[in-house]
Amino acid sequence: MTALTGAMPGAAHAAVTGTVAVWGWNIYGQTDVPAGLDGVTAIASGANHTLALKSDGTVVGWGENFEGEASPPAGLRGVVALTAGYDHTVALKRDGTVVAWGSNETGQTDVPAQLLGVQAIAAGHFHTLALKNDGTVVAWGWNSGGQLNVPAGLQGVRAVAAGRYHSVALTSSGQVVAWGANYAGQSTVPAGLHGVVAIAAGSENTMALKSDGTVVAWGSNLVGQSHVPAGLRNVRAISSGGAHALALRRDGSLVAWGDDSEGQTDRPPGLRNVMALAAGGYHTVALQSSLDFGGFVGAVNAPPTINTLQAGVGVPVKFSLGGDHGLAIFAGAYPAARTLACSPDARTDEIEQTVRADRSRLTYNADTGTYTYVWKTDPAWSGQCRRLVLRFADGIEHTALFRFR
Repeated sequence: MTALTGAMPGAAHAAVTGTVAVWGWNIYGQTDVPAGLDGVTAIASGANHTLALKSDGTVVGWGENFEGEASPPAGLRGVVALTAGYDHTVALKRDGTVVAWGSNETGQTDVPAQLLGVQAIAAGHFHTLALKNDGTVVAWGWNSGGQLNVPAGLQGVRAVAAGRYHSVALTSSGQVVAWGANYAGQSTVPAGLHGVVAIAAGSENTMALKSDGTVVAWGSNLVGQSHVPAGLRNVRAISSGGAHALALRRDGSLVAWGDDSEGQTDRPPGLRNVMALAAGGYHTVALQSSLDFGGFVGAVNAPPTINTLQAGVGVPVKFSLGGDHGLAIFAGAYPAARTLACSPDARTDEIEQTVRADRSRLTYNADTGTYTYVWKTDPAWSGQCRRLVLRFADGIEHTALFRFR
């Protein structure tokens, strides 16, 4: 069995929590989510164990525990990120220190003395990486493939990932650097690859998420794990497992491909509003947001329909989030309106209800359980098309299209 990393280190917004869904191989109970588990902000998955980080900074683990990998140290608190290897687990604390537990057969849980100022972590099969605040990388554990041999002079790193026997770093310039085992091409970064914003490492493959929302993968492709689905776009997070790969789209939907021998790429019916993901050896973990967007309510239509109206009026955009979450539900700088090319052949529908408004505003109606965002449009938009983007505090986006007269 292989180790697996690449999970998002935390939720898109610390104040947003969610519930955990797990599917795939369950021989060790790695898909049996503990009853009553809620308030989760981040997830991680090892080969055969699963972990959840709660909003109070504590960790819950389940699944294979032969080496204690699913049993967090007593009293562990203040955790902000998790990662898991084959049979070890690593936590990053708010104070920049690292705690590791589970198997230490090759020193993978021997955190270097005086290691401070850490901002990110990654766990491979039997090795561990730490990214420091100064942009340098520290590695420890097994070095059978050179996975601990951080390239001399490597600086300006903004993210790290660890596969079975290889390591990967993303620099602040959007370049990917990989080292260690390369028998499947997993450490051979494609020539010309640039504009990368996130990385993930599977057992024998590597993935990169580009700024345009597309995904590039290389290395082993024996079961299609490096064969990115055609047309995959609008991706915001990635993860790679033993031999399967995951992508999280901006609308909260999950795309999976590669090995499905244990049902690890078979998304559960009704899975939606996913804000984080993690690929294990033969299982998959998703964190579903507590902001349960149920679609637009009332006059506004979701894509592909284009809503038509007079420019300059207020549009009541109504939606439900499964209850009252207060008014701080949007990410910073959102909602946002973006120019869109008008398609003469697109299906349209006239907005039946508009309001007079001097500014945009958000309200919540407890009687109906719905939010209303009154969007103040600009008279200067006459003859234009716009995409209204609602990005919520969990990082998930929902959009509506408009054509203005």
